Amino acid sequence: MTAIDRAFALIEFDLSGRVITANANFLSLMGYELDEITGENHRIFCDADYAQSPAYRQFWQRLGKGELDQGEYKRIRKDGSEVWIQASYNPLFDYDGIPTGVVKVAMDVTAQRLAMVEAAGRAAAIDRAQAVIEFDLAGTVLDANANFLELMGYARDAVVGHHHRTFCDAGYAASPDYADLWNRLRAGEFVSGVFKRIASGGREVWIRATYNPILDIEGKPRKVVKFAHDITDQKRRDVEFEGRARAIDRAQGVIEFAMDGTILDANENFLALTGYTLDEIRGRHHRVFCDAGTSQSDAYAVFWEKLGRGEYDAGEYKRLKKGGAEVWIQATYNPILDLNGKPVKVVKFAVDVTAQKLAANDHQAKVDAINRAQAVIEFDLEGNVLSANENFLRTTGYSLREVVGQHHSMFCSPDYIRSLEYRDFWLKLNKGEVHSGRFHRIGKYGRDVWIQATYNPVLDLKGNPLRVIKYATDVTDQVLLEQQITSCSMSMADHVGALTQSITAITGATDTATDLAGRTRSEAEEGRTALGGAIESIDLIQKSAAGIAEIVSVIGEIAGQTNLLALNAEIEAARAGEHGVGFSVVAGEVRKLAERSSTAAREINRLVDESLERIARGTERSKEATNAFVGIVDAVHKTGDAIDAIAKSTSVQDEASAKVVDLIRTLSNATERAAA
Repeated sequence: MTAIDRAFALIEFDLSGRVITANANFLSLMGYELDEITGENHRIFCDADYAQSPAYRQFWQRLGKGELDQGEYKRIRKDGSEVWIQASYNPLFDYDGIPTGVVKVAMDVTAQRLAMVEAAGRAAAIDRAQAVIEFDLAGTVLDANANFLELMGYARDAVVGHHHRTFCDAGYAASPDYADLWNRLRAGEFVSGVFKRIASGGREVWIRATYNPILDIEGKPRKVVKFAHDITDQKRRDVEFEGRARAIDRAQGVIEFAMDGTILDANENFLALTGYTLDEIRGRHHRVFCDAGTSQSDAYAVFWEKLGRGEYDAGEYKRLKKGGAEVWIQATYNPILDLNGKPVKVVKFAVDVTAQKLAANDHQAKVDAINRAQAVIEFDLEGNVLSANENFLRTTGYSLREVVGQHHSMFCSPDYIRSLEYRDFWLKLNKGEVHSGRFHRIGKYGRDVWIQATYNPVLDLKGNPLRVIKYATDVTDQVLLEQQITSCSMSMADHVGALTQSITAITGATDTATDLAGRTRSEAEEGRTALGGAIESIDLIQKSAAGIAEIVSVIGEIAGQTNLLALNAEIEAARAGEHGVGFSVVAGEVRKLAERSSTAAREINRLVDESLERIARGTERSKEATNAFVGIVDAVHKTGDAIDAIAKSTSVQDEASAKVVDLIRTLSNATERAAA
């Protein structure tokens, strides 16, 4: 009994609840002296509402019947503060078994109770903020919260009892990395990171998650709890920004605040995120992470008033690191409630989304750029207009009031609206199929409008179409230009056909000219050959004439010598007198003959010289004629070459004309296809 007295708080009551006695442990626990409570009723240790409740009356009625009552109870100290006790109310009996009093054995469990409430508050905050699932050490699902089930698209019954690999693709589930994951978890290791998982229907989901082994009393793992944050949308936006993916691969930052905003504690991730050490921020106000404009704003005051009422707050926030650099966080501010449901502190779970925010801003800038550059209109799945931007309204000539709530068919021709093609068009969109191409539409007042457009079904998280967004570009002017090109192409084809016929005629004439040039060249060659023979004959005549001249020259010399001899004979005959008369007569005749021969020789020589001169002139003329024939032959050769070049050029031109015709035909076909 002494050991119990030392270990527990003891107090004794009569059956009406009046205090008879209490030990030192009880008095210390409740803050009273013994004489302050002796004779007082038990209700002095209870709050007023409970002391006046039916439950309190029933409590003493059970004790009066001799029934034991035990459990955890909230009691009130002398100073009005709350205390939680683990106690048993034990009825005392006389020898006849009739209850005579009650002894309460109690132990202070206020600290444990507060710890449990705080842990429950933390767990509730996590459960609200994250997807949570529990596994046994084999990987079998034990439980999952609503956030996880919604994220993965399953009902609870569809996952409990199934293995974790249900959420993984087959390749990863069969990999050494997957086996290593569970080996590490079974060894009690904490695992965190970014993971790709497979939701219901094969849909990919990206999560930032932590796998947390839960240990038993001996420190051995008994199960695994996973906390996950859906970053699928962020991951999709970050595909083209691989350099920023490392920012997503950080665990969450956790920081605790008192209700006045004073910092109580922060984990390493949060400190790394903001660049502070714990000593630098502990005891300082939350506004250390905010710029002056934010911390002095009405919205900031309302924010803390909201947390002071125990209301949860979540969203994206701009905060300042040490040194003043900005950081964007995805965070939840979770009030932790005390035993009375009053907020006692705030726990914030934060993830750095600075890179995603920048990417989102960039994405939004691109969307805004598209909205400025293109005509955009939204429809529900029935085809009714939900909204349209200024570009679309300007393209069709309508105002927003005129189109919202109207059906898409208002922009189509009556024949197209009644067609099977139009019905199939909306059936495909309702199946989530993208439709793109060039479309003929009708603007206000029946104006023809041509657009290059894509109809894009917008899907929900389960892949079901929600609505349709159309992005369009006005190509009316382009279509009109294509029609003009088609018309001009046909006209050009006719002109090229006529040109081809002309080229064919030129080709025929060129062939005839080539034949004539060949004949002329042949005849000129023959003339040059004949003239060459004549020149050779003239050369022979010239040589013969030269020989004659030499002979005549010899005859002249002989005649001269004869004349001299005759003169000498006459002289000698004169000397001989009458004896020489006869010889003198003969000598005179010989001299006359010699003179006549000399005269004839001189005449012949003159004629030969004239002949030689004329032969020389004839030779010169023949050579000139030969040169002329050579020039003619060369000219004929050149003419033939030129005609051949013309023929080749004509052939090339004919081929080019054929290619032009083919190109025109291709252009015409392409224009027709584009128009279709």
